Formats: sequence, C-alpha cells, structure tokens
Amino acid sequence: MTDPNSIQGADETFEQALDSLDAEDPAKIRATIAASDGQKSLEKLFDYTKFHIGLYLTLTTSYVAATSVKNKEGNVLLSIDQCYFWPAVLCFIVAGLSGGVIASSITQTSARSSKAFLAQEIGPWEIRELHFKALKWTWIEHTAFWIGLGFALVSARP
Repeated sequence: MTDPNSIQGADETFEQALDSLDAEDPAKIRATIAASDGQKSLEKLFDYTKFHIGLYLTLTTSYVAATSVKNKEGNVLLSIDQCYFWPAVLCFIVAGLSGGVIASSITQTSARSSKAFLAQEIGPWEIRELHFKALKWTWIEHTAFWIGLGFALVSARP
C-alpha cells in the first residue's frame, strides 16, 4: 500500500527538480505537457468520430436489412412507409460523410488541439463551397443523424 506522505514527497521532489533546472527548462517542460494534452484531445476527437461513422454504417445497414429481409410467410421484418425511408437513409449518409470529412481532416491537420482544429476550415476535396469550420461539420453530422433517426422511427409501421 502506498503511503500518502510519500506521494506528497514525490510531488515536492518533482517541483524541486523543476526549480533546479535552467530558467528556461521548466517553461519548456510545462509547454511540452500542455502540447501533449492538446494532442490527446485531438486523438479523442478522432476516436469519437470513428465511433460515430461505425455507428452510422451499422445503423443504416441494419435499417435497410430489416426493411428488406422476409420471413417464411413472405413478410418483411420491418414494414415501413417509403416516403420516410429514403430521407432517413439520406440523412444517415450525410452524417457519415460529415464524420468522414472530420476524421480525414484530423489526419492532415497541423492543429495541436481539438479546440484549434474545430476552428479550422475543412471540407471535402477542393470544393471551396463545401469548406466550413470543423465545428460546423460536427453540427451537420449530429443534426443529420438525429433527423435521420426521427425519419427512421416515423417510417416504421405497426
């Protein structure tokens, strides 16, 4: 079991070690720690976005399959209203595309934190009309998903 006093002593020793360095060294160490924290936030955003893309693909595939697969009697598993089906699928595609724009842009950014990245203009290809701040792409992604989910739920018939 660790003695709480030894942890406090370790913190004090670390601070003493920082103080004993050249005048610029503690500032460099603190800057490195801050940069590392910013990079970690960008990695978390990337993982979060990859998770969403997988969710959208899985949900859309399951939704389409449930409306297409027939049982022994020839009835589909999920009876739907077609006028809501295609808007739902389109919204899921837009959500996935938006997530793809975000994830692919993270791999090419020079930003050192998610905050800096979300302030950058990103977009697919070189189509300037589709370049928005990354934060706006997150709004497009989430809004499209929730609207698509609403259409999917409304499309189901009892």
